[in-house]
Amino acid sequence: MKVTFCYGVKGYKGNVDGMIFYSDKRTKKTYGRREFTFDNHPGQPPFRNVQQQIYAIQPHEYYRGDLSTYVFYYNLLPENRDKRVRTWTNIYNKLMFNMQKAMPETVNLKTITREQIYEQNLPCKTLKDAVEAGLLPMISGYECYHNQI
Repeated sequence: MKVTFCYGVKGYKGNVDGMIFYSDKRTKKTYGRREFTFDNHPGQPPFRNVQQQIYAIQPHEYYRGDLSTYVFYYNLLPENRDKRVRTWTNIYNKLMFNMQKAMPETVNLKTITREQIYEQNLPCKTLKDAVEAGLLPMISGYECYHNQI
């Protein structure tokens, strides 16, 4: 929810009384949400393990730069006006999970490694290959995203 402050306070970041406050750099607005605790849900450990595995690949900083640039142009598409993406990690997750969905017999995100990506020439190796494989929406200028994971 949007937060409004009194007494001339422009913004706040941090925790107070069970609330977390943070600012959006682009809109210059402050938002607040309640602190949360993880419940013991049976789907949480497998998802956590997959997240740890795909980030253990440690994408190269140039690849992450390609993803960040892709996010900017992705948000400009008219069909994405209501579902904006904020960071490269959102696109990276989307890419990996779409790849597993498209190639279930080849890709298992619980065990994926950088070596497997290069040996099997998986489409997540470069962002250009991922867009051409249909794992991510096509944007103008996607051909220049050639940095490898």
